[in-house]
Amino acid sequence: MERSKNIVYLIAGLAVCFIVFMSASKNRQGSLSSQLIGEWRNVYVKIIIHNKTKAGATTVEADSTNWEARLGIKPIRTHFMEDGTYYSEYRNKKDSLVRRPSGTWSITGDSLTMTQLKPDKSLLKVHVKIDNNHATFSGLIDFDGEGVWNDEYFGIQRKFK
Repeated sequence: MERSKNIVYLIAGLAVCFIVFMSASKNRQGSLSSQLIGEWRNVYVKIIIHNKTKAGATTVEADSTNWEARLGIKPIRTHFMEDGTYYSEYRNKKDSLVRRPSGTWSITGDSLTMTQLKPDKSLLKVHVKIDNNHATFSGLIDFDGEGVWNDEYFGIQRKFK
């Protein structure tokens, strides 16, 4: 009888621990989602391109001191909305809008999934970490469009306003 009581207490204890863990996980996830809402602007990007047909890798890197010279555009502005949608603004050196992809976004754990719906469909999954008004994004992407997610992406964005 004593042993079955201990098992019941153990199971109850594990259930409480599981509930506390899941609640804390949802709070962190909700917190990350709420922190992401707003306008973000790129301040740094590094992409290591691994082309499956060429040996070696090519690195593209830009920061606030050379962004326009290296990439030919102003830093990208991405707006994350409370309703789970987003849009990004690509502006040329004269500040004219040249591209505006949009879609939906969601957070699971520390992973951000962005499903672009316009102008064409694509998917981006990266890890995100937010500290004050700076966010870091990292993961594998298909930057060169060869159909393989083997290009390393690391970016830093600053929350605007």
